[in-house]
Amino acid sequence: MKHTMIDCYGSKNHSLENLVYINDTLNKIAYNLNLDPIATPYLIPYYYGSVKEDIGVSAFLLLKGGHITIHTFPLRECYFVDVFSVKDFDSELLVGLLQKFLPFNINISTVSTSDRRKFEEIELPFDPNNNFGPHYLAEIKMKKDLTMEECFDFLDEFVYQINMDPITRPYVIKDKVENSNFLSGIIIIAQSHISIHYDYQKKHAYFDIFSCAAFDYSKVESFICKLGEVISNELVVRGTKHKTNTMIEPEPMKQISSMWQRNIR
Repeated sequence: MKHTMIDCYGSKNHSLENLVYINDTLNKIAYNLNLDPIATPYLIPYYYGSVKEDIGVSAFLLLKGGHITIHTFPLRECYFVDVFSVKDFDSELLVGLLQKFLPFNINISTVSTSDRRKFEEIELPFDPNNNFGPHYLAEIKMKKDLTMEECFDFLDEFVYQINMDPITRPYVIKDKVENSNFLSGIIIIAQSHISIHYDYQKKHAYFDIFSCAAFDYSKVESFICKLGEVISNELVVRGTKHKTNTMIEPEPMKQISSMWQRNIR
């Protein structure tokens, strides 16, 4: 099992907004790392958020018991990659692939790898105006098997528990048509994601909040413990918001594109 998180800064590549290119990049990463996709990539353009610099593309590829995600910020000249897999992979090769497909400045970027075995309480120095949100990782020993409906409802409700801004509804899938080993769910929040991967045999779930905004992580465990016993718990510090001189004007499309959010509450 491995979880590698890469904040890639200094990327001036125009492909950060190219949906086809990002789609192909996800597939090539999975292929070259010898990981096991269970569906096609999903890509969500994001252009009408409350922070006008934070536009770009959020994309994910679900794996057997894991995921690859890319969240791009063209105006900030950066993008973030998150790879979680129950199958081991070469993190150095991952960095090399990203340098090849979406070049970035490694000297100002960060690479973090976790085996998700820590249990710790951390108070992070955090400035919401200048820092991206932390990355929260947890492993849960489940009380019972997680169903697809329970997974959907959990993610659908959880985003509001920590005051996040969802830009999709949850996506939930099993890894095989019959005799599944894993159940995976993911919801895209404002250019970030929340995911859960349930191992049917081990009866453990791996929970992940990858956030670009501040959230009260002290409330997370009290909510996820409804699913079972939290046996590992880790926070990973994120990078700073490198701003560019390029700005865009606020668009009335913000209200139009978020109408679905009002319809479900």
